[in-house]
Amino acid sequence: MNRIRTALRTARNDDGMSLIEVVVALMVFAIISLGVGYSTLTIVKMTDDTRARQVASNLATSEIDIARALKDPFDIVNGERTVKVGSETFTITRSTSWVETSGADVGCGTGTGTLQAKRVNVTVTWAGMLSTTQPVRSDTLISPDNRINDPSLGTIRISVLGADGSGSPGVTVTITPTSGQAALSTQPDPTDSDGCSFALKVLPGSYKVAISRAGSIDDAQNTAPFKSVTVVAGGSVAAPFTYDYAATFNLVYASGTPKLPDNLQMSYVNTYGVYLDTGRKTQIALHPFSSGYTPIAGKYIAPIDATPGVAAKPGCVSVDPGAWKSATVNNVLLADGARPDPVATSPGGTVGMNVPMGVLTVAISGTTTLTAESATAPASASDPGCSVAMSYSFGSVTGNQTIALPYGSWTLYTTTLGIKTAVPTTKVGLVGSLLGAILGTGNVFTLDPRTAK
Repeated sequence: MNRIRTALRTARNDDGMSLIEVVVALMVFAIISLGVGYSTLTIVKMTDDTRARQVASNLATSEIDIARALKDPFDIVNGERTVKVGSETFTITRSTSWVETSGADVGCGTGTGTLQAKRVNVTVTWAGMLSTTQPVRSDTLISPDNRINDPSLGTIRISVLGADGSGSPGVTVTITPTSGQAALSTQPDPTDSDGCSFALKVLPGSYKVAISRAGSIDDAQNTAPFKSVTVVAGGSVAAPFTYDYAATFNLVYASGTPKLPDNLQMSYVNTYGVYLDTGRKTQIALHPFSSGYTPIAGKYIAPIDATPGVAAKPGCVSVDPGAWKSATVNNVLLADGARPDPVATSPGGTVGMNVPMGVLTVAISGTTTLTAESATAPASASDPGCSVAMSYSFGSVTGNQTIALPYGSWTLYTTTLGIKTAVPTTKVGLVGSLLGAILGTGNVFTLDPRTAK
């Protein structure tokens, strides 16, 4: 009987595993399964990547063969295209450069040596590349069938880049001798997709290289820019340009419909400097810098700080709203002034541009000619100042007149029967939120862009 009880007790102890033992077993199984799954996935990805790399290698070789088939290195340009093989998309990028006799790689707008061959670099990438995988690369040198250079002649290399730094194609190039030598027998071809054009076997001497394309403008705001170059025997010279389709800005001056000066000057400020335009316009075409332009009514001249050998220059900054600093004027605490935000548009695009100005009314007796001349501001105005005299004409006016002027300090004059008379500030009234004007006795008033804090 005791033996039976012992056997039954032993059987109950071996009935199965506890819940904790089951959980631990499942965790161990999950870890092992996860490792196996990750390893399997990695192997599959590596296999796909290896297969894609083999396809990319074939595509790179094929692209080199395409370049070689062109034979003429001048026909080989930069480019990018996509090819779909199976379910994978491959990107083929071709970049080119010229190789000089020194072995240096140069573009069409750099270098002074003799051109010998063209280097072609091909890079192939694909959408499913692993992070550790390098693109497939291949390169070659392609030499022309005919000699590019003549030891007694030279080469002119023209480079035309757009506002974004890429090649600007379809630009007409005209080369004219300026030192008495014979004209070129044929003009260079228009720029290719890389923005390059070449004049080969040119007689030594000085030349004017001009470019043109309808609706285009360079970074100095010239629609038909040119450069002067000198060709030497056995060498080459570069003529680089930055030239793109113009951006058009529709100008809206001040607020309301005030009378504007007929000879209003406009300053367009960007990260590359200031472009001053004269004569009132409702629309202007400018180089399409991606950073855009800040419009400032008047002749803005940035101040120059003193440096060794260079004296400081105050410039003309009162026309710039951003140059006015916080101050108390007419018992009103004024905040810092602020420039309008830059305005930009794409090459060939059109956009509106608001031009802030001071607006005022002037009481005129009869019919007269009205002009405004910049003046020295009262000290209490805290005008940042302008060291350049400005004079603007409003033509013939009659009775009360609302006009607009750049910010700063001014005196108005009327001219009747040849007699020029200053308009006292008692006949001047402000329009809008110009809180800092100095009004009262005298003839000088200040148009202040600041607002109350």
